[in-house]
Amino acid sequence: MTDVIHTTTPPSLAVRVAGLTAPSAFGRVLGRPPADAISLAGGSPAVEALPSADLAAAVADVLREQSRAAAALDYSAQAGSPVLRRWLADREGVDADRVVITNGALHGLSLSFLATVDPGTTVVVEDPTYPLALKALQLTGADVTAIPVDGDGLRTDLLEERLRAGLRPSALYTVPDFQNPTGRTLSVERRAHLVELAEKYGFVVVSDNPYAELRWQGDRPADLDASSDRVIRVNTFSKTLGPGLRLGWAVLPEWAHQGFIDLRSRSDQHPSSLTQAAVAELVTRPGFFDGVVAAATALYRHRAAVFIDALRAEFGDAIEVEVPQGGVFAWPRFLDRRADVDEITARAAAAGVLLLPGSQFAVGDAAEISRYARASFGQADDDALREGARRLAVAYREAGR
Repeated sequence: MTDVIHTTTPPSLAVRVAGLTAPSAFGRVLGRPPADAISLAGGSPAVEALPSADLAAAVADVLREQSRAAAALDYSAQAGSPVLRRWLADREGVDADRVVITNGALHGLSLSFLATVDPGTTVVVEDPTYPLALKALQLTGADVTAIPVDGDGLRTDLLEERLRAGLRPSALYTVPDFQNPTGRTLSVERRAHLVELAEKYGFVVVSDNPYAELRWQGDRPADLDASSDRVIRVNTFSKTLGPGLRLGWAVLPEWAHQGFIDLRSRSDQHPSSLTQAAVAELVTRPGFFDGVVAAATALYRHRAAVFIDALRAEFGDAIEVEVPQGGVFAWPRFLDRRADVDEITARAAAAGVLLLPGSQFAVGDAAEISRYARASFGQADDDALREGARRLAVAYREAGR
């Protein structure tokens, strides 16, 4: 007879999960906002800018024909749809063999980090930075160090100083265009300098560029040079066709491609075959994608102007805020050093307007970054943006009493 073993030890998570802690309070709204609050907290695109009717028609077209339906409801290649990869490769200026379709940008970032970063090594990030990238980096077991950004993006001069002093990162993470949260763009000169440093000191640059298409002012700078074997580009359709599609892509150097595929074969296998087929049906139509982007960009340009004008009218010289040239974020700075932006955003939430304090994006210089707040003008209409600015100004005055 087999002995029955009884244990009083409760079930537990694996160490790799139990030890995970959120790198910041990103997304947490302080206080208890009313159900009808105006949300300026997220980075989602405007619903009216998304081609929902076209997507519905494309899905119907794919499923209507038996042979196409069979392919769209079956397993897909691990690298993704060949049709979609070719279209993306043409836009990226690379060979299609270097493109892998992912389940959104964060998935692409996670696989890029896991494929190139060893435990105990160092990864450089921008300060402030996108906190969900820090979550993905936690899975690698790497240490994180921060380099500040200014009006021209990542301070590559300071990065070079640190490298000369002995810093040896395995990778660097950057959002080159309309950075989240600051909305700033890495200058052409610094892009070239960054790639030069990566090649000289032997680290990989992971470029996360979901907002690049949404430019309404100035010339769009070329993305980081994909001809360098130190550059990985990650992007997504989330800001243009909709985040619910969970569809993005990575452009990989040849040496990283197989490792990336090996990792994905042990997790999700491939993106949704149906979603890929529907998106490929649309974007391969001449002018379709550029038309969607142009309409969205015009909308965000208008909303940015409305929101910045409203902030300046409500706050006067109490804040400093740049007019963005694209993207969906404003990054106002509260000039009174006594202002507690965490308290201001908590009071604003209670008054029915949601935005995120800069402290949630800080990695290194928390004192300075905590003087900012991130507000998205992407989803709110004109009246909501003006009312949101008004409520925020009331919260600011109340917090200063």
